[in-house]
Amino acid sequence: MTVISWLAHGSKRALLLGCCGLVFLSPWARSSDASLGEYRLKAAYLYRISQFIEWPEAGKPEQAFNICVLGSDPFGESLRELSTRTVASRPIALQYPATPREARACQIVYIDEAQKKALSDLAAVLGDLPVLVVGGSPQFIDQGGAIGFVVEAGKLRMELNLDVLRRANLKPSAKLIEVAVRTVGSGRGRP
Repeated sequence: MTVISWLAHGSKRALLLGCCGLVFLSPWARSSDASLGEYRLKAAYLYRISQFIEWPEAGKPEQAFNICVLGSDPFGESLRELSTRTVASRPIALQYPATPREARACQIVYIDEAQKKALSDLAAVLGDLPVLVVGGSPQFIDQGGAIGFVVEAGKLRMELNLDVLRRANLKPSAKLIEVAVRTVGSGRGRP
């Protein structure tokens, strides 16, 4: 059973909390390529996060829910597992935009550490579009990202920037906020 399959079953709250508490103890995480295990977890997080964010428009069931990776793809096959899933009855499509402008059609955009320079360009191009910007570089949420992945004591955790989420008109569930190890901003005020 894959990590993503396992996360798809059972109570959403329990699974999200369990996902956030996972320690890299599985056989694939102990391999010589520990980053592969980390990106498998990140792929699972991207899927689970999509279920704990309320987008202003659910979209039509036949329209794809686009999960995008800006720049090089550090996920390998791990992210491809998501293309068999749905979000709010919409099939997930994986996209690999070459520029921030091409990311306007995405619902989630992942930026890896190597691409963090593109974050300011991406924020300018997206403006207040309902696109969730997620990244894995240190201080990602302090630099304008909405959700940042951090590794603490061998565990993959999340940080949230509530003001960035508000500007994008995205509403994180209280459960998502609860499992974040750090939040910045208040998420209040006008977008």
